[in-house]
Amino acid sequence: MTVLIHSYQRKVNDTHKNNAAAYAAHIDSSILQLRDTVGYIYSSDAVFQGLYLYQPAADKVSSINSMLNLLKLQVRSNRNLGGLFIYYDSDKKPLYYVNEEMSFQDKEILKKAGRAVQGVSNAFIDYVVKAENDTYYNAYMQKNSAAICGNISLSQGIPELSSDAETYGIIYEGVFYLISGLRPELSDMEYTLLKPGKNIVHGSVAYVQKLDSVNMSVVKIVPHNIWLYVSGVHIILFLLGLMLILFCIRLYRFTSNQLSIPLEDMTNALQNIQEGVWEVNFTASNRITEIENVRQTVRIMLKEIEQYKIRSYEEKLEKQKVQLQFLQLQLAPHFYTNCLKNAYYMLMMKEYENAEEFLLCLSAHLRYLLQTDATVVTVQTEKDFVQNYINMESILSSKPFICEMSVDDKALEVEIPILALQLFVENSIKYARGIEGRNLQIQIYVRYLSTDDGNNIDIIVSDNGPGYPEELLCVLNQKDVFSDSKTGIKMGVGIINLLSRLRLHYGEGISWYFENRNGAYSEIILPAMQGGEVS
Repeated sequence: MTVLIHSYQRKVNDTHKNNAAAYAAHIDSSILQLRDTVGYIYSSDAVFQGLYLYQPAADKVSSINSMLNLLKLQVRSNRNLGGLFIYYDSDKKPLYYVNEEMSFQDKEILKKAGRAVQGVSNAFIDYVVKAENDTYYNAYMQKNSAAICGNISLSQGIPELSSDAETYGIIYEGVFYLISGLRPELSDMEYTLLKPGKNIVHGSVAYVQKLDSVNMSVVKIVPHNIWLYVSGVHIILFLLGLMLILFCIRLYRFTSNQLSIPLEDMTNALQNIQEGVWEVNFTASNRITEIENVRQTVRIMLKEIEQYKIRSYEEKLEKQKVQLQFLQLQLAPHFYTNCLKNAYYMLMMKEYENAEEFLLCLSAHLRYLLQTDATVVTVQTEKDFVQNYINMESILSSKPFICEMSVDDKALEVEIPILALQLFVENSIKYARGIEGRNLQIQIYVRYLSTDDGNNIDIIVSDNGPGYPEELLCVLNQKDVFSDSKTGIKMGVGIINLLSRLRLHYGEGISWYFENRNGAYSEIILPAMQGGEVS
């Protein structure tokens, strides 16, 4: 409520202040334009000089017509001008042209006011005239027997009144002139004591804005009442808030006596459960049967939940362990028989050096695959395994191929699931090496990416083979790919198994993308982990 009331007061105060400032700025601008127009005609126009210098009758008539046309042009081109009056031949023959909005009564009053100040030679005079329908500021300049007087309406530029109680006026030479609204009950002396800004006097609030161009102040006066500080909405909200407070007091007394202590005791017990303490005791006395039933139910549920949690956790660990081992073994044996046959043929052909090198590579290959406890390895270890696999295939194959590996130094010690690189190299060799007319080329890139969301490993493997079948790409690029996905394509099984292992290991923190770019293009982004934790 306090914030709303302060905000409302600032808004109301700023609105009145801005209205007074806007009105003052308009009057300031109009006065400057009036002075420029009067000063221009007075000092620079040869036609005006002809009105007080001796001229033949014909020339004087021409000067009068030219002056009248000039007055019309100036008034029509500047809507802020109320009118222009020319006095010559000692006021026997005045000329004037006024704005269409000026009434006949106001025109006659302004004409007489101009005559009243004549006699001051070669001087500038400004004064305010309260006419029948409006109040005007006048600028008067006389030279010899001719004078020019211009005026502006002070009612122009007044912002729209929000209520009948608002008043706009001006203070000029200690006199208050009412411009719009009802005249407040203030004396001229009280007006002279008003200072620029906000003033509170005699049950009214006056916002005073001093003009820059003339010794005049604009005043906006509003009643000093409660609606300046609060609105009807605030009063309604205050009453509703008071009713709510009374209701809350009664509700607090009820809940404190009947529910607070038993519920606080239960809350402490639940907090102990959150901290891992499953043995809880409710110590607070209780006379409410329903709360006691809840206590007994909580005790029974805690025991059952603890037993279920233990069983569920053990089953989940066992299931994940079995599934990881199954997926890992599912990738291993598909080319063992061919390896043994090739080793046998090498020995039969007495290629002992090739057979020895091949068997050493095969031994390292099998040792790596048959690790029962290792589910993750460093990028360096997986890279060495891939190089060993390439050496094996180079010995077995009569058709050469190229495998380029580029790994960031920071990525070498990052842990990744086993076979995360080798699987794609194996697929490329198996499905892309037999293309006629070109040699197989495989590129492997492992990049260490640092972002605002954390550090990641970006693995990209590409080749120049025939690429992935379109139906397989549709399956691989799905968000959820499971090991039991039925693609109908033999080459997709190993990749789907790998994605299933990655999802089990990292959860939702991974992403992948597969497409054909002049061959198969595979990209997997994993969180960078070292020692089992995200780096």
